[in-house]
Amino acid sequence: MKNIIIKFSMRGSIDDEYSKYRFQTPNNFGIWKSCKFTFNPLVDDYDWFVVVDDIPVIVPNRIEKLKCPKENTILVTTEPSSISRYGRGFASQFNYLITNQEKEILPHKDTQRTQTGIYWLYGKDYDEIIKDNDGITKNKLISTICSDKQEGHTLHKKRFDFTALLEKEVLELERFGRGFNFIEKKYQAIDDYKFHVVVENHIGEHMWSEKLADALLGFSVPIYCGAPNIYDYFPEGSIITIDIYDFENSLAKIKDIISRPGEYERRLPAIKEARKLVIEKYNLVAMITDIVDNAPKNKFTPDVKIYSRRQMRVKYLPDLFRFIGFRISNFIKDKFGVKK
Repeated sequence: MKNIIIKFSMRGSIDDEYSKYRFQTPNNFGIWKSCKFTFNPLVDDYDWFVVVDDIPVIVPNRIEKLKCPKENTILVTTEPSSISRYGRGFASQFNYLITNQEKEILPHKDTQRTQTGIYWLYGKDYDEIIKDNDGITKNKLISTICSDKQEGHTLHKKRFDFTALLEKEVLELERFGRGFNFIEKKYQAIDDYKFHVVVENHIGEHMWSEKLADALLGFSVPIYCGAPNIYDYFPEGSIITIDIYDFENSLAKIKDIISRPGEYERRLPAIKEARKLVIEKYNLVAMITDIVDNAPKNKFTPDVKIYSRRQMRVKYLPDLFRFIGFRISNFIKDKFGVKK
């Protein structure tokens, strides 16, 4: 049976088949069940068109002249609304939207408001990850990855301050990231450790990222601050939630958890279940395949074009004004540390 060809484009795509998402498929072939993904943004033979974040810079004039039915188009956003605004005009060009942004900020007629399958930064490909399915030997207690980045319009500064306090109180905690202990691959900061502190860049429904996925891929129990509905996605035993705005209670919870004999082993079955969900359900190539397999057949409509975010701000001025206001607000937060 012939595979359905999915043209998968990202803002930074270049004219070859390289993509981090390719490494999330068996044998790095870019095939998931019925779908074959092509990551070259210049190919013009495809059945579906998927854009992650924006039209690639390498595409002439940043305009995609569709070679598939206009109904066979999907936009995936990867950034929370505190970091990026995609624009209603831009999103309206696509038949499907996968986003974790709020409805009032990015409305759309056919939306999956969910986590958005951000690519893993764990450092192992699909086949290496599957080889570890039985588990990884853990000989250390707790780690975290927190760089020296301290932007004010996201949780970067709050995470930095929280982690600095935590280091003083939890002596077992090993900290990795830019400006601290260097690692070549992220799994080096996860695989040896039973517990891993994870703080997202933004707190909101569905706002969980590769930070959480990577910890689960490495069989570490995430001590987690992020999406408040995280247990809609994973079994409760697989994740321990904390509130970085309540340091004393978070500290007490962490100290209690890591001091309990056998606590990691008790949670291991739930971790294995959560890890399987990351690989098989919340993997973006799996999410796209599910949409494609359940979509009706559509006829090709000639002369349909999809424009970049910047071009659509010019074409749809309300988006431009909202974007300017958003940038001013973030500037104020970064410079003065206050909300507009």
